[in-house]
Amino acid sequence: MKILTIVDELNYSQYLIYGQSSGDNLLGFEIDANIFFCCKENNVGCDFLDQERHDDANCMLTLRCKFANNISYQQMADYLEERWLQYVCYREFEKHYIEVINNQLIFYYVTRSSCGLGVTGKIVAT
Repeated sequence: MKILTIVDELNYSQYLIYGQSSGDNLLGFEIDANIFFCCKENNVGCDFLDQERHDDANCMLTLRCKFANNISYQQMADYLEERWLQYVCYREFEKHYIEVINNQLIFYYVTRSSCGLGVTGKIVAT
């Protein structure tokens, strides 16, 4: 995985053609993201800090996590991408973009299913 450093305008809401997740569906996605990205049992020292919902269709959820001090940005990116693709995103569609800004790795994402579930967001890792 190559980390991108070009800042683009990310209009991920355009991919939510079947609708946006809300209520219990969005809560379920939040719980899955928290468990699969920042659980204590991972081997890279990624700890959950907080998560926040937004009214922005291009970024519905922000998850913040902290990695161990000896982890490189490339290792963070590889870890988050592997977890995203294997455990978190919906199988019907996903798109993600990674950049490093101001000593933070930011993993932007969108995923959707054909049954009305769709989520946009970002993971901010330090």
